[in-house]
Parts: sequence; structure tokens; C-alpha cells
Amino acid sequence: MKNPEPPKLAEKFLLLFLKEGLAEEVLGDLDEKFYRTIEKKSLRRAKLNYLYQVFNYLRPFAFKFFKSNSIIPTMIKHNFKISYRVLIKNKVFSAINIGGLAMGMTVAILIGLWIHDELTFNQYHKNYDSIVQVLRKDKEDGKTYVNSSQVSKLGDHLEQTYPTLFNKVAITFYRNRALVLTVGKQSLERLGYFFSPDAPAILSLDIVAGQASLESSDAILLSESLAETLFRDKNPIGEMVQINTSTQLMVNGVYADLPLNSTFGDMEFMLSMELVYNEERPATWNNYNTKIYATLNEEVDYKEASALIKDELNRNIDSEEPMDLLLLPMKDWHLNSSFEDGIQKSSSRITFVRLYAIIGIFVLLLACINFMNLNTARYQLRGKEVGIRKTVGSRRKQLISQFLSESILYATVSFVLTIFIVWLILPWFNGISDKDLSLPWSDPLFWLSGVLFTLFSAIIAGSYPALLLSSFSPLKALTSSIKQGKSNVRLRQSLVVFQFAISMLLMIGMLTIHQQIQHAKARPVGYDQSDLIVARGRSGEYYKKFDILREEILNTGYVEEMASANYPLMNTLGNNDGFRLEGNDKSYPISFNTIYVTPEYGKATKWTLLLGRDFSRTEGDESQNVIVSQSAVEQMRLENPIGKRLVSYEGFGWDGRDRAYTIIGVVKDMIKGSPYESPRPLMLFHSDSEEYAFMRLKKGSSYVEVLPEIEEAFKEVLPGHPFNYEFVDDQYARKFREEEKIGSLATFFSVLAILISCLGLFGLSAFMVEQRTKEIGIRKVLGASVPTLWRLLSKDITLLVFIACVIAIPVSTSLLNVWLENYEYRIEITWWMYVTAAIAGLLIALSTVSYHSIRASLGNPVDALRSE
Repeated sequence: MKNPEPPKLAEKFLLLFLKEGLAEEVLGDLDEKFYRTIEKKSLRRAKLNYLYQVFNYLRPFAFKFFKSNSIIPTMIKHNFKISYRVLIKNKVFSAINIGGLAMGMTVAILIGLWIHDELTFNQYHKNYDSIVQVLRKDKEDGKTYVNSSQVSKLGDHLEQTYPTLFNKVAITFYRNRALVLTVGKQSLERLGYFFSPDAPAILSLDIVAGQASLESSDAILLSESLAETLFRDKNPIGEMVQINTSTQLMVNGVYADLPLNSTFGDMEFMLSMELVYNEERPATWNNYNTKIYATLNEEVDYKEASALIKDELNRNIDSEEPMDLLLLPMKDWHLNSSFEDGIQKSSSRITFVRLYAIIGIFVLLLACINFMNLNTARYQLRGKEVGIRKTVGSRRKQLISQFLSESILYATVSFVLTIFIVWLILPWFNGISDKDLSLPWSDPLFWLSGVLFTLFSAIIAGSYPALLLSSFSPLKALTSSIKQGKSNVRLRQSLVVFQFAISMLLMIGMLTIHQQIQHAKARPVGYDQSDLIVARGRSGEYYKKFDILREEILNTGYVEEMASANYPLMNTLGNNDGFRLEGNDKSYPISFNTIYVTPEYGKATKWTLLLGRDFSRTEGDESQNVIVSQSAVEQMRLENPIGKRLVSYEGFGWDGRDRAYTIIGVVKDMIKGSPYESPRPLMLFHSDSEEYAFMRLKKGSSYVEVLPEIEEAFKEVLPGHPFNYEFVDDQYARKFREEEKIGSLATFFSVLAILISCLGLFGLSAFMVEQRTKEIGIRKVLGASVPTLWRLLSKDITLLVFIACVIAIPVSTSLLNVWLENYEYRIEITWWMYVTAAIAGLLIALSTVSYHSIRASLGNPVDALRSE
């Protein structure tokens, strides 16, 4: 071994990043150690050690772009040590700062989690990018409407006709079904979907047991939670489940529960469509009672596929108006599923996403502004510190880094507190937002976002105080002659105006949402909801024995009347068009809400009969009669409707032929759909028994006594059939849940925004009083009273709140009018809402300011005048 040398590549790598001032010394030390290691051990060991030492110099102090090899880390450590001492020394001030930032961060993180959940809707499904829903365009009264209901035959037709476009196609019932599942003695009512065999593959269900097969009509797939509820620790595969006390089905598979942010998140079990469409009742081209989902083949564009299948309904169905098919990709189902005159647009849901995002940003800004105000309000207390630092040689850049370090420390503590608060209130937040949000503890991206979020908040909140405090002249700082320039005062006042303007916006919005909900709740619904309960029949025995059941329940003496209908009072399902006046070949361009009811339906619901008569059991055959609503008469333009005959379209009523119905009565419009929309024209047809049973309880009845008696009568006639009931007024109250959620969130955000604004105002009032300490002392010596001084110190705040109101009122009017346009039945924003918000804002502001104002007014003027 002659003339061994250190590894050249390692030496070049070292010189690539090492500071020039260190290069000669470091290379000499490494060479010396290299040759010593050769003598003591070996050349191989010496080379490995040399490489190790080179990599050991990959430290900040040795890099070329670091100007100092020790000062920077020491300064950082020093800055945070000073920041910690400042935080501990001023406990109240620090608590207000940290609390304000934590409140702003809490709102931002909650809204961020909510928005992420909305934007990732349906992304649980592996075929997310290729799943589509088949929709159709209809024309009615000169307008184009997009509907999701399809004829049952269309699914198989598309799959067979276009195998190059569609990989798999599945149909499901248009309406989901809540059915009774019985295992042994246990009966549960759960929501399930009827699906054709391709559905599990389209939805990419995660099968945890068995197989995802719906090929057989006696197959059922259960969600994991439902399987556990029904079978406990027993293996459910191959076990039998009874549906609606009659049909026996075998469990073929168990799938993992779908998340709530899925269109199918409420699906607890799946049944085969073979139970519905089979040889006895085949799929047809004349009944729009299904939905169709499909997956596209690779490299098939949904727009091109839409153009190819556009006319398939027109080719197979005779219709006066053309019906076009189109495909809606899964990515648009949640936030872009609305249509206006046939043109796709964003749904109202995306409006809330944007609105909450704006609220989150503004509330976080309020918290940062609050931090700025509190820190700059105390600038005189830090003046001498700044003067001394500058006198001993500190540069402005170093002072800025010091104050930003404080801001980062406050923001970090606030973020830790925020995580705890969010974890604490997430269950409540999930309850009012109908979400299943959680903190992603194990997600590195979440923590990286948290770090960036904390730094962003710290820089936004601490930049202005750092720049302001570091700008002081050392001479003025040490002689306590620091004065705020007009520009700084105006900036501070502008920030307060901004804070209260945002708070006013949220308060006015909160009042408007509340009034809109109350306005709709007070709307006449056309029937009496009180003391009315509804139960659902689930079996063939129920239909056969309805009259016996009715008699038994009436015999309890607690029920005034009982009737049934094929749909509940709370929806407008069962829409049909194609009706025409007898003798007229042209049908009305109207879709009627058609329901079947038993004769006592009017007495049970206590609707308002305007003309004619109700159905009766003593008037003979009522099957050829119809009762219509007030809006139906208006839209058909019938002046004397009683006795007029309406002809149905071919196939209405499942008998495949035209029928003529005589109008025997007109009832007041019933609000069955959205309470914010105009009532749909309604037709009511006679029936002997239907699925939903309505029971009118006698006034003054004790529910505790009545309901067990009704249940006993129910079980006596229908043993094994569960008696599950709901109060109609409770069902109606759920129609306001979406707006009430918005109202609850708006209230929550408003309260936090106001609290944050008050903290900012608290800082401003402290600054104002501190600036005018001697003035207050002189005024007190000259005889000024406490109320006089309070008015003097409060008038500026009153002016700022007034300016905030002037800004907030037109902005809120514009934004809220856009929101109210989504409702047909809506309020007008009135002056008292603005006055209420303004008075509330002013009282809150004055209450906040009064603490410092009254404290300064009650102080000893001698102390104020002699303090230097």
C-alpha cells in the first residue's frame, strides 16, 4: 500500500457546502485523523470514518449560506426564552392574547374540517372518477327540468346497447325503503336499498365477510354495524333475515359501513331488485320509479357518452315533448347537481362551503387583529426595553425577530389549546352539522398544515406590532416621549371598525336566518298537525286487515279518527303528468302530486274543504272520483271545478288504460314538501287501504296512557308487526333542520366573533386610557365627574361602532338578499333587524370599554399627575 489518499468524492462534497473559513482547518483535521486510523486499524476503516466525518458536518453552522456559526441558534434560543418570560410575567394579557387567537383558530379548524368533508364527498368509492348517474331532461310549461327518476327498463337497455360505454349498470328504487328486519325475536326498522346485481361492484363495497352477490332474489347484504346488532358475535353468513314479517332472505355478505359523506352513507342493507322486477312484474318503459347508476369504461368521456345516449328515451317512448338523457359524474353529485332550465349549475351547498370559508377567514383575521391591538396598546411598556436594546447595539431586524418570536410562541400555545377545544366540541359540532368529523391524529399532512397554519397566524398577528415596536427611536423610548402618529391611530381605529363590521354582519345574518325559519314555521299548512301520529304498515297482513285494525284502535276510545295514504304528509312523492280535461285531447303541462287515501283521510288530517264534498263510505263507488287542491284548480284554470271530469294518461293506476275521474271536492293547499316553496298541485284518489296509517288522537289525551293502548291494539291485530310511530308535527319540524343548522352555526360563529372583537376593543380602550392618564387626572382635579369622564372616553368607541354599522348594513343587505332568493316563501329584511344588531353591538362595545373608563375615572388624580 503506497501513498493512500482520502476519498476524493467525499472531499469534493465537503468543499461543496462547507464555509470557506472552515475548509482549510477541517480538511487538515480530517487528513490527520485519516492517516492515524490507517496506522492503527486499516485503510477501509479510515475511508469509512472519513465519510462519516464529512456527513457529520452537514449542520447549519457549517453551511455557506449561514453567516454565523453560533450566533443564530443562540439568538433563536434567547428570543424564545425572553418570549416565554414575557408570557409568564403578564398572565392576564397573555391569557387574553392566547384566548383570542385560540377562538379564531378554533373556528378556522372546524370550518376547515367541514369544508374538507364536503369537498371529499363520495371519494370513499374507488370508482369515484368513473361513476355516473343517468338523468333525463323534461319540458313542462315551457321550462326544462332535470329529473333523476327513470323508467325501470332503461338500465338493461343501456347496458346491452352500449357495452363500449358502460362497464357496469345498476338500477335502484327511486325512493329508499325503511323496512322491518327480524331475526329470532328481535325486530329492527332500518333503511335499505333495492339494487340490481352490479351495484356492489359500482360502489366498490368493502366486503368484510361473505361475498357481494345480489344475483338471487332471496339475497341480502348487511352493513357491518347492522350485522353486529342482529347477530352479535355469531357469523351472519348464511343466516336468515325476515323482511316485513313475511319474506325470508339469506345473508350473502357483510360490507364495511359507508361514511356519512357518501351519497349512500345511510344504506344499512342491500336487497335484490329481483324482489321487485321479476317474471310476474317485469321492468317497463312507462313507470318512472327507478334511479340508474353506472361505471364508464376506461378513457370514455362522460360528455361524449351523454351525447351518444341522449335520444334513447325518445326512441322507445312516445311522448309529446322530447326527453333527453344525460350523465352526471359522481364528482358533481354533491356540490354541482342543480339545474336551472336544463343548464347545470352549482348547488346551494357550494354556497355554504364558500360562505363558511369566508367566515373562517374573517374570524381568524378578527383574532389576529385583536392580537395586534392588544400588543400595540401596550407599546409604551416595551418602549424602554426597545431603547435599551437599540442602545447596546441591537438592530431593527433583531428586534423584529424577537417580537415575531413572541408572536410564534403565543400562536403555538394557542394552537395547542385550539386542538384541545376542537377535540372537546367536535361531538356538538357534528350534531348540529350532521357530520362525522374527527381530528386526523395520524395524518402527517394535518400536522404539517397545523404548523404552517400556526406560522401564518403568528406572522399575520405579530407583523404590525413587530414593525411598530422596532421602529422606536432609542432616545424617545428611554425618555418616555413616544407618540403615536395619526396614521397608526387611524390604522388601529380602522381595524376596530373592521372587527365590528364583521360582527355586525354575522349578527344581522343570524337574525335574518332566525326570522326566515320562524316565518316558514308560522305558515298555514292546510291541515292540523297537533295530536296526529303516523305509523307505517310493512306487511301484506296490514293491508288485508286495515279495516279491522282501524276498528280496534277506534275502540280504545283514545283515537278520534284513523285513515291511511300511500305517502306520508311530509313529502311530494308520487308525481304524475298527462292528465287532461274530458273532451280535450291536449293534456295539462303540469305535474300533479297524486296520492291515494282512504275515506277518513280528511277527518284524520283535518284538512280544509273549500268546495264540494269529501270521500265517503256511504256514497257508493268512489274509485272514479278525485279531490283536487286549490293550486291544482288555479293551474288548470277551472272556474267551476266540481263535476268536471279529468282523464288520466294510459297506464295510470297500473291497469294500462285511460280512466276518467270526476272532481268531487277542492281542498286548501297542503304544505307537503318544502315549507319555503309554493305548494304543488295535488290530486287525491280513493283507496281501501294504504301503507301509512294516520291516527288523530282526542284532544287532551295523555300520550303516556294513549300510545301503549294503541300499540296493544296494533299488536293484537298484527302480531309480530312492530308499532313504530311518529308525531306529524315532529316530522314537519325536521324540514327546518338544514336552516336551523345554519342558524346554530351562524350563532356560534357570531358569538365567537363578538368575543374576539371585544378583546380587541378591550386592548384599544386600555391604550386610550393609558394615553390620556394625565388628561383624566387634570379633568378630575378641575371637577369632572365619573359619568362625564365615562362619556368622554366612550364617545370615540361609539363613533367607531356607528361607522361599522354604516358599512355592515348595505353589505349584509346585499349578501342576505342573494341568500333569500333561494326561497320562494321568504321574509323581507326590515329596519328593526339593523337597529337590533346596532344597539346590541353598541351595548357590547360600551360594556367592554366601561371597565377601563370607569377604573380610570375612579383613580386618584395625584397618582396620574405625578407618574413619569
